[in-house]
Amino acid sequence: MWVFGYGSLLWNPGFEPAEQVRADLPGYRRSFCMLSIHHRGTPEDPGLVLALDAAESVEVCAGLALRVDHTAAEHVL
Repeated sequence: MWVFGYGSLLWNPGFEPAEQVRADLPGYRRSFCMLSIHHRGTPEDPGLVLALDAAESVEVCAGLALRVDHTAAEHVL
């Protein structure tokens, strides 16, 4: 299993990758498009956080492809 990491997942993916390589995700960009009560805002007034948003096909989100060891996949999910 591979996980696409961008933003804070670059330095804190929450698991130990078995392998990591630079990766680009065409057709997506980072955007303040997700409402969240975790780390930002409250249930009554959620805050905006960065997430992947579909974009023009010429845009690319740069990040890392992080491979999850098969023995850890269930735990990582």
